[in-house]
Amino acid sequence: MPIVTQVKVRQPAPGDLVAEEFVVSGIGSGFEGTVGLRVLDARGQEIASGGAQAAGGMAGVGEFTTRLRIAAPPRRGTRVTLQVFGDNPGLPDEGPAPGFDLVEVPLIVFRGMRGWILYRVASGDTLTSIRRDLRPFTKVTVAQIVAANPRIEDPDVIQVGWNLRVPQLD
Repeated sequence: MPIVTQVKVRQPAPGDLVAEEFVVSGIGSGFEGTVGLRVLDARGQEIASGGAQAAGGMAGVGEFTTRLRIAAPPRRGTRVTLQVFGDNPGLPDEGPAPGFDLVEVPLIVFRGMRGWILYRVASGDTLTSIRRDLRPFTKVTVAQIVAANPRIEDPDVIQVGWNLRVPQLD
């Protein structure tokens, strides 16, 4: 009787901004219900790892929620990849690595972030004026606003009506 595993990540969503500690939740299963997690930097090096127990248990697919912490977070605005998978505790030559049903979620890390402000670009706005206007709420730089918003290809070109995420940083 072939059993099919399944892993789906509900949080965080692709492209989300996360602090050095963040919640990962979804549905899935793995060996004895364990779902594996790890965060890779841009070079593919593991910078955090953990696991969660799926409510489905031994062979059933169920919900999972856990917190993952990056002990030595990279520079603010760095893109990383969250990997979530059905845990594979076997020997290196037994089954796929890192595990079954690998799901990859691209994220942007901002160490010390308390959340973000959603800012709608108005006529006459520049990234410098947005940074200045939000100074009472965050000590963000223009470069960090750009890093938080991959749609910005040129910092001198932003469009009226765009919703920009502005990280709340101390």
